[in-house]
Amino acid sequence: MESMNDFGLQLAKVALSLALVVALMVATVYGLKRFGHWAKRPGGGNTWIEVLAQHPVGLKHYLLLVKVREQIFLLGVSPQGMHFLSPIENAAQPVNASQPTTEDDRS
Repeated sequence: MESMNDFGLQLAKVALSLALVVALMVATVYGLKRFGHWAKRPGGGNTWIEVLAQHPVGLKHYLLLVKVREQIFLLGVSPQGMHFLSPIENAAQPVNASQPTTEDDRS
């Protein structure tokens, strides 16, 4: 009878240890998700690259508007990688989306 009681005690110790390890892992993941933004630090000392906008165009596809020094670029991002699409000219002049552009407007 004593060996059965000893087995139950060992099983309880193992279960308690396992529960403690799982609780520590859950607390670590929660802490990283909750407070991980402090580690990112906006700018991060690399202030010459800035993501101006991100627009989703599909499930895992999106467009990025990126400013590198004084130039602005449109990039496409997909699971296959990042692709340069176009430089953005005259970025200082806002475009009115309600008015379509014509060939005369572009020159």
